[in-house]
Amino acid sequence: MKQQGYPYQFVGTDTTDSDQYLQKTFIYRFRSTKSGHRYTVQVEQYIDNLYCIKFFDEATKLVLGKFSQLSGTYEPRAIFSTVADIALDIYNKDSLASFCFVGASDGKDNAPEVKNRRYRVYSLYLKDLGIEHLFKPWFIDRYSMCVLVNLKAVADRQAYVSSIVTFFT
Repeated sequence: MKQQGYPYQFVGTDTTDSDQYLQKTFIYRFRSTKSGHRYTVQVEQYIDNLYCIKFFDEATKLVLGKFSQLSGTYEPRAIFSTVADIALDIYNKDSLASFCFVGASDGKDNAPEVKNRRYRVYSLYLKDLGIEHLFKPWFIDRYSMCVLVNLKAVADRQAYVSSIVTFFT
């Protein structure tokens, strides 16, 4: 059963890193009511209605590798629920949206390309969101990547996922 996420706010849109594939990045923020930590969520919009979601604890925003840092607050379900709520907000604005999560590895992962710890958490919580009527989840263990393929927008889901894997690897 999905845990309640935290209230979040849309901060703005960033187009400074846009290129032929990355169109823009939407920035959201939220604060954990449990730990008081603030988080930034970056939702990168790519071509073909693909949105890649990244987030980090703002205490690590100046750290190289901020997306692989663990906050140590022991509240991953509430944090991930908030990130999922943000994804559903984007879906409500773009009904053709599909989503991608890539588990960033850190120094404690044995092999960064095979089922790192963050990916295992993402894949666990994605199975628990109750969104199977909207998205088909694909778990690509080799690259620690989860893709939520929009059921009504993508006919050839295998080809779509293969193109995403090729694009990000």
